[in-house]
Amino acid sequence: MKYPTASAVLQSLCDGPTGAPRRSYRLLLVAGLIACCLMTACNHYDFEYGVDFSALPNHGLYFAPYHENLYDFEDEQQSPITNQVSPIRTASSIDGIGMLRGLTEGLTSYQVRQVSGTYPSVSAWGDTIRLSGAVYYPAKGDIKGIVVSCHYTVCADYEVPSMSCFMDAWLATKGYAVVMPDYIGYGCTVDSVHPYMQADLNARNVIDMVLAVRPYFASKGLKIQTSDIYLMGYSQGAHTAMHVLRLLEDQTNYPEYADAAIRVRCCYVGGGPYYISEFYYRAVGNNYIGIPCSVPMLVLGMNCGRPEGSRFEPEYFFSQRLLANYKNWILSKRYTVDQLRTLIGTSSLDEILSPEASSFGYSETIRLYKELLNHDVPSDFIPKARLYVFHSRDDNVVPFYNAERLYEQLQGTNADVEFDFDHYGVHGMAFAKFLMKVYKKL
Repeated sequence: MKYPTASAVLQSLCDGPTGAPRRSYRLLLVAGLIACCLMTACNHYDFEYGVDFSALPNHGLYFAPYHENLYDFEDEQQSPITNQVSPIRTASSIDGIGMLRGLTEGLTSYQVRQVSGTYPSVSAWGDTIRLSGAVYYPAKGDIKGIVVSCHYTVCADYEVPSMSCFMDAWLATKGYAVVMPDYIGYGCTVDSVHPYMQADLNARNVIDMVLAVRPYFASKGLKIQTSDIYLMGYSQGAHTAMHVLRLLEDQTNYPEYADAAIRVRCCYVGGGPYYISEFYYRAVGNNYIGIPCSVPMLVLGMNCGRPEGSRFEPEYFFSQRLLANYKNWILSKRYTVDQLRTLIGTSSLDEILSPEASSFGYSETIRLYKELLNHDVPSDFIPKARLYVFHSRDDNVVPFYNAERLYEQLQGTNADVEFDFDHYGVHGMAFAKFLMKVYKKL
């Protein structure tokens, strides 16, 4: 069986309906994506477990694979699903991004290897911690370069890169290696709280994986044509990617990366909440949040690394219903973003937060706001690397003002930046357009 090309599929998604009514198009799209997910579920090679590589010296950083998979969807031989296949393949969420990810896994991963593994990094407390992530790379030939992809908000553990296949893997079909960390709180650290939107910590964890995969590629005898990296991220990933860029370019405040020789050739970001403090402030003011689980994740995430007595207590911030259920809903990592939307049952913040937390007339609410200011893109940050900023004016999750403010900050500076703002659809569908544009620019 011959499948349509990746670019043709994503381009059709980006173009949308040409003559059919939009509602009919959406129904056909959903039906088609579900069919593709089911079709591709029958085309997986079994994971190879127990891959044993010796530790590779690189200032204590190394990537230790624990399973490996080869995708080859031009091979007509069918491989049945086995019990070893990751749960994402039989229990993926039926949201737009999840279905697109399944579609990509089936249609675009021709001769691409996926390796999931672990690497050492730093915890919220400053201790050494072992984190997990995934690496995708072409099965044949040299590697053009490394694309570091920071993933968007996920809530279920089985959705993270080391456990599933993201649309970003498509970039490996163009000859690049794609490096995707899970972040703290997922994968091998699933029992920990995810430090949601903690700028420096998440950026450090991403950079450490970049350092760790270098000796891994060397051990495989894989030649990388350039030492420069391409950095990208969408939604939460855009926030993280911007701070990765900031840390790598600020050798005065982050001297630990001065000798790492990681130069960012270009940073691609889309749909990002770059100013998380304003995002929170406006959400409270508008009494609306696009992803209901994001606010409790933000409160819990900001507690990571904080000593007892200075934490943002759920008893103060959460409504009674959320307070009674957040450990099961949020901390269990069992539910997807869409499933949590159903469980929480509202997008009104005054039903998610307590009356006090829904008002800036209280000192504790202001204290959280001031903490969030520390995780914004700094107002004086001017990137040295090329920057591509994408945002849909129709975004229903991360409002467009985030991109407008970044535009105002960088306009008139010496930054080499391209802004791409247009009516690209809602948050999830705009991601497909963003990925298509990054693919063409690489």
